Amino acid sequence: MFRHSYFKLLLLLIIPAFIFLLKPGYYNMHDDMQMIRQLEMEKCLKDGQVPCRWSPDLGYGYGYPLFNFYPPMPYFVGQIFRTFSLSFVTTVKFTAISQFILAAIFIYILATDLFGPLGGLISALFYTYAPYHALNIYVRGAMNEAWAMVFFPLIFYFSKKIIEKKKSGPLNFFGLSLSLSGLLLSHNPMALTFAPFLALWCLYFLFQQKFNYKKIISLALSALFSLSLVAFYTLPVLAESKYVQIESMFINYYHYSVHFTNLYQLFISRFWSDGASVWGPNDNMSFQVGYLHWLLPLFIILYLAYLYLRRSSSKNKKLFLLPALLALSGFFAIFMTHQRSVFIWQLFPIIQKIQFPWRFLNHSIFLLSLSVGSLALFINKLKFPHRLIGLFLLFGALILLNQNYFHPLKSGPLTDAQKFEGLAWNNQITSGIYDYLPKTAATAAKSPASDYIDAITPDTGTYSISGTKKGTDWLFFNLKLDQDSQLILPVLDFPNFEIKDNGQLVEHGFEPELGRITLDLDRGEHQIYLKLRNTPIRTISNIVSLISLFYLVYCLLKKSCKLPKLKN
Repeated sequence: MFRHSYFKLLLLLIIPAFIFLLKPGYYNMHDDMQMIRQLEMEKCLKDGQVPCRWSPDLGYGYGYPLFNFYPPMPYFVGQIFRTFSLSFVTTVKFTAISQFILAAIFIYILATDLFGPLGGLISALFYTYAPYHALNIYVRGAMNEAWAMVFFPLIFYFSKKIIEKKKSGPLNFFGLSLSLSGLLLSHNPMALTFAPFLALWCLYFLFQQKFNYKKIISLALSALFSLSLVAFYTLPVLAESKYVQIESMFINYYHYSVHFTNLYQLFISRFWSDGASVWGPNDNMSFQVGYLHWLLPLFIILYLAYLYLRRSSSKNKKLFLLPALLALSGFFAIFMTHQRSVFIWQLFPIIQKIQFPWRFLNHSIFLLSLSVGSLALFINKLKFPHRLIGLFLLFGALILLNQNYFHPLKSGPLTDAQKFEGLAWNNQITSGIYDYLPKTAATAAKSPASDYIDAITPDTGTYSISGTKKGTDWLFFNLKLDQDSQLILPVLDFPNFEIKDNGQLVEHGFEPELGRITLDLDRGEHQIYLKLRNTPIRTISNIVSLISLFYLVYCLLKKSCKLPKLKN
């Protein structure tokens, strides 16, 4: 598959999609938190905070539990580049390049399995050059959403293999588990809204195989193993979201009802800007599907209808049944971005957590691009010169229509030092400050935190501090007080912060305005050590993930593994 000339051509033709990212400098994006998140992930790993839960620099330096709730996948990838001492600027760009390459390769594998190598090439190029793909990377900076796109094809591929093969071995079982894990660690709303399309995909092949219930159990067990692999992240998200103020992420501007699209934006407009999504039709952001991305799938649907009307051979109808179903699913995903779909959003309130209905375009470009791979069935029938001309026209039109979107609108020279100092630093550590703010805080901080003690009352006395040390989720200092005092520490209270004074556990409280940790101390000498400990759910989830990971590594090293045997 990978030695085929079509695969080599694919690697060449996707380069224009990310050629800008190979140039020096950086670019503006909506979610300009990529570098600071990578920095926080690196600090956690160097400090031994694994998995990373508390990000100390965010929230104006008071910290908050970012990676306890925010999917870490792009930053795991980014850390690979950081191990080679690449700058944070380069790391963010290489993470985006990796997304482009892997998404193209994985849909190539899937489409090749369905339509042959030429079909793989066509689908991969359409997936790469979808306008919304460019929007995710170059305008929105939605790295997590973009990485979810990497795993859609793999999930379809391995679930199909499990259903089709008489004996599904460890490769397909663990392949599906790892692909589902990648999606869950990339973007929760994408995993939620992808599930119905995956269910339809599996049902199609299950009916092709006369609905073997053992295959359903295999799929379920693989999904269950996936959940155990990512338990360290998913269980705390489910159990501990009640401790943070996530309500602000789903109201006012972020309410789903504000962000529906219209037909002109989807199918006609070629408007392109780096502005915001707003209520009504006057968005300053593009939501176009892409002319070829919807016209060609529409042709496939109409062609299948034509075959049925002509009562063509069952073989021809079967060839285009799956592509037509994929295309219809893609158009349904587009429908979910339109105001007319509001009744579905109200019928299933859980999908309102997606915030922006136009996020369904992630699913539409995957399904439509996959369906377009079936054009290989037509092109392969052409003789050599006509086939070459046909491919040249198709790929030329695709790239010419969309290439102009695959670069940022604003960019310039930037170094890590410039990004991590002054106003740029303050903008990053305060951006999204309410997203995961602990509920102990009535409001977010308006000024930077101190290093070790924010305030001490009464302030009439004197104190001395020495031996100061701090990490990502801990701090240590020696303190000498000349009177009984209450300390306000520059850390927001969150389960399970633990404080020891001279090696003994002590109780602490929090002040209600900013939610900072408070500590009552007697006069005299104290040795204070504050540390974020695991809650029971964090401990259990870490153990489950660790055992699952060890089992996976064991199976890979053994190159064989005993999977559950399903008996009649």
